[in-house]
Amino acid sequence: MHRRVLLTTVVALLAALALVAAAPGVAQAQAQLKLNHQWPATTPGSAVDQWFADEVAKRTANEVQVKIFWSEALGKAKENLQLVKSGAIDMAAMSPAYFPSDLPFFTAPNSLPMAMDNIRQAGIIMRTLMEKVPAYAEEAKTNNLKPLFFHHLNPYLLVCKEPVRALADLKGKKIRTWGEDMPRLMQAAGGTGVTIFLPEIYENLQRGVVNCAPFSVDLIQTYKIYEVAKYVTEVVAWEGPSWGVWINLDRWNKLPDKHKQTMLAVADEANKRDLQAVGEAADKARAFLAQNGVQFIPFAESERLKWVQANPDFFADWINKMEKLGKGAAARQTVAIWKELREKHR
Repeated sequence: MHRRVLLTTVVALLAALALVAAAPGVAQAQAQLKLNHQWPATTPGSAVDQWFADEVAKRTANEVQVKIFWSEALGKAKENLQLVKSGAIDMAAMSPAYFPSDLPFFTAPNSLPMAMDNIRQAGIIMRTLMEKVPAYAEEAKTNNLKPLFFHHLNPYLLVCKEPVRALADLKGKKIRTWGEDMPRLMQAAGGTGVTIFLPEIYENLQRGVVNCAPFSVDLIQTYKIYEVAKYVTEVVAWEGPSWGVWINLDRWNKLPDKHKQTMLAVADEANKRDLQAVGEAADKARAFLAQNGVQFIPFAESERLKWVQANPDFFADWINKMEKLGKGAAARQTVAIWKELREKHR
């Protein structure tokens, strides 16, 4: 009798545990994905990435969980490609412009100066290039990557320690740059580019290592640049898609198809949320910066055109570079689509 009661109790307990395990809120993760992020958690785009992670877990009943490690906690920004490519980490939020040799097609929209005008236009150009130019998918596959979505960045204006009202005011200035083309942009204006990574901008402006930095108004607020530089010149030095959220291709291929479709759907929604969030952040940041003593300096269209005319032909130079890699046709296709969409969505 005692054994029968004990057996009944054990069976009931096992059944209860099975029901608990099957409950949506406590489902066991089939995939726990570690994502190294190059930005802090406080940017508008970072909030979108956290929403993406939360929504993926929710819609897969916690079977896919994305854990974000902010501010380069798993590796420096320049290490992200090798880390995710090798499978040392599962995912990365990284800017392709850090890797121009490995990701030349993804790098171009992320780095060519004065080649886009606004965030909506930049998003349309990036999505269309990925859809219509096969070289983008081939480049990702070669690097064992799957891009899920790209972020938007508000236009990079010039934030300076002194007012810059005309092109001549940039002569002799030391200006924060990155990549291969931004230094050439500043050289055309009579300045000198200094390669500085994001977390170092504040200190280098404070110490006078650089006089100016191209930065968006919301990031000027996020990184507290307004404390050390009080003048923002209204000229778009750079605009384009920002960092992408990437996953190791081998890891992606191991996911069930239903979860792949879920992640792609959430990624598409995240991209749209990001566009709205970034636009709203710019409006709020302008008000905040004005309240904190920042002056917005007009830059005449005639001065902007002087700068454009002084610049190298960034598109032609990029095509020539791709020609040497045997990828000239894809580069020309990229530039043709890019220019057409830029004109259409000004």
